[in-house]
Amino acid sequence: DVIFVDRKKSERMKKIGILILLVCFMISPLSVNAYVLNGLRVPNPQSVTYWVETNNATATYTEVDAVISAIPSWQIHCPELKIVRSNSNNADMNFYFRLNQDNGMYSSAYAETIAYKKEIIFYRPWKSLTITRKQETAVHEAGHMLGLAHCQAQYNSEAVMRATGFNNVGCPLADDKRGIAALY
Repeated sequence: DVIFVDRKKSERMKKIGILILLVCFMISPLSVNAYVLNGLRVPNPQSVTYWVETNNATATYTEVDAVISAIPSWQIHCPELKIVRSNSNNADMNFYFRLNQDNGMYSSAYAETIAYKKEIIFYRPWKSLTITRKQETAVHEAGHMLGLAHCQAQYNSEAVMRATGFNNVGCPLADDKRGIAALY
């Protein structure tokens, strides 16, 4: 049997195939982002204030210091942000210790978008964490206040904004940084 091949048609099909591959490559994302935005934004990312309750008898000095030292890590890792500690609980983010209360969580973050009141509360289970995990929890909750939601589960190792578990790092990770860069 003899097979006849139309060379012009074959070359044309080859060019169309290459063009389709190029278009697919161009429209597909080059990197995957695990971050998810939650709709919040700080009014002035170059002046984000935070206040930490220091006169609560349920928190030790070490626990208070774990939070105070962790929050500026957002500024260190994200040039879009400038984080400043405030002397007033009229700050963008307010951290409270309710370590005598147990609601089954380490912490929670509450945000009022109208008055821009943002509170982060630590509960009794938080006391049992290592210092690094306390810092990671504080950074995680601050991430919510800055506008990040929990990341997609398959990217937990790239984000402090994971829904459960820990990375044992008390600062924003690569995908958290991409989320802040995209938001601000």
